[in-house]
Amino acid sequence: MSAPPAPYVPPSTLDPVVRALTYPYPAPAHDYLFRDGHAEPVAALAPRDRAGRVPVLAIGSNRAPEQLQRKFADMPGTEIAVERVRLPGFDVVHSAHLSGYAALAATLLQSPGVVAEVSITWLPPGLMDRMHATEGIGTHYDFVAFEGVGIEALTGGRVAGAHGYVCRMGALDFGDGPRGLSAISATGRTRPALDQRAAQAHLVARLGLSMPVEAFVRENAADAALRAAREARLAPGAIHFASPLARVVEDLSAPLSDALRS
Repeated sequence: MSAPPAPYVPPSTLDPVVRALTYPYPAPAHDYLFRDGHAEPVAALAPRDRAGRVPVLAIGSNRAPEQLQRKFADMPGTEIAVERVRLPGFDVVHSAHLSGYAALAATLLQSPGVVAEVSITWLPPGLMDRMHATEGIGTHYDFVAFEGVGIEALTGGRVAGAHGYVCRMGALDFGDGPRGLSAISATGRTRPALDQRAAQAHLVARLGLSMPVEAFVRENAADAALRAAREARLAPGAIHFASPLARVVEDLSAPLSDALRS
């Protein structure tokens, strides 16, 4: 059996430190249509915006127009509908994984009592291979099907099921448990959420280093081997995803469909 391909890291003109520390990037507080690199606000998505598309939870940077632009910049004609939703029973937390551009990436964790405000990207099937590649399916993330979660659109209506990406390295344990991303609104959290800079500062201290966060990030962005070695030291104590409402999708050719919306 062949090894999974290396994750695709979209190119960017941003300074590496800016790219890492501004993760997960600004996202509109409303639904929008992403067309050829531009976000067009809409009051609410129409059925045609979802028809024939795959609902995929966007919990981190995939909510942000600038990240979608990077991921699909070389694919003219790209159109993705992005819908704001409430996800009950799960939180968006800092993972134990440093991305290819040195951000401490996001992942989902079952969290009773928490309701996270995230998005669903309604992706045309032809874009799924690229999205999988940017998420590092088989190496860094698993593609998971959520069913019976009770996802609610902020504009009304329910989504009976959706897919999502869950980090294989698990959630980072900050010593007394995980920490949510402060950029992702959520109710019911029992611990303070952290932004990217604060989370990276924790890594610097945890690894016993004495350097500014900016220098730490720049080293990780420039040296893949060093980044991987540092990431490996985060594994002990990582909190791995588990939920009876989710299953890893083994057959990536058979995704969920728009029929899951009610």
